[in-house]
Amino acid sequence: MAAQRIRLGVVGVMLLVGPAVAAQPGPGTPLPPPPQTSLGAGAPTAVLTAPAGMPAVCHAPAAEPGLWCGDTPAGCCGPVGANGPVTYELYARTGPSFVIGGGNVFDGALKFGWNVTGGGRSLFFNQAGDSAWYLDLGLGYTYTRGADRVINVFSPRETVSDPNDPNFGQPAGPDEIHPFRVRALHRTTFNYALGRFWWLNGPGHVCAEADWNSRVGLDVGGRWGTNHVDLEPVADPTNYLRRSGISHGIYVGANWDWERSMGAWILFGGLRAEWGHNWMNLVPPQDGNIQDINAMLTLGVRF
Repeated sequence: MAAQRIRLGVVGVMLLVGPAVAAQPGPGTPLPPPPQTSLGAGAPTAVLTAPAGMPAVCHAPAAEPGLWCGDTPAGCCGPVGANGPVTYELYARTGPSFVIGGGNVFDGALKFGWNVTGGGRSLFFNQAGDSAWYLDLGLGYTYTRGADRVINVFSPRETVSDPNDPNFGQPAGPDEIHPFRVRALHRTTFNYALGRFWWLNGPGHVCAEADWNSRVGLDVGGRWGTNHVDLEPVADPTNYLRRSGISHGIYVGANWDWERSMGAWILFGGLRAEWGHNWMNLVPPQDGNIQDINAMLTLGVRF
């Protein structure tokens, strides 16, 4: 009787364990394919997203591979802000600088000069992509030649040369006004501005622009930097006096650019005009401020 009960127990255990063991794949048995997701076969592993009305992929033409478009143009759109894409620009510009007025010292004492500026921008597009606010940061250098005009500038007297004098090495008296000619004015500035662009032939960001386009822009900003002026004494033309100082200023600028989409980036170039007022502490206590207009050519890239 006991043996019969043992046989019945063994049979019950085999009935419970057998199907589970049979379901396990043996050695060399291929695993079944994973179930398909809702995206379907061949779906991408990552999905680009964008706000309503904005394209999720770049419209770079497939016929322009490599440098112009990139091997994977779908990733060229960059970050997307709350209202539209956020893109970036690098630029260089150069052109003549004309002094049109200023204080009672340099007015009429300077000829035209030359300006070189480089910098970058962050552009914050609207949802339609046809306008953008931008923040501009850059560095500039302006060289202005002096005119053949005599100006009067406070300058220190000669130092005491008698070693027995207790004031040896010190100026022989208070500053005096002496006549000078201006050799050149040098200005190096850090520039910052806030502005807005408007595109005239459709959206201007990398994801949407596919051909020639143009834009206009306005900005207002400021300058801070160092400057120095080289002065030539009328009494001794073989010598010169250098006066240095810190400058700050404001400016208003206007741009007109033409641009061409290169797939994953955009090449642009155009014209820019600036008016600026500069406060320069070069010839205190006299007024050494100047106003100038810069007319420049611009070349840059947007990505």
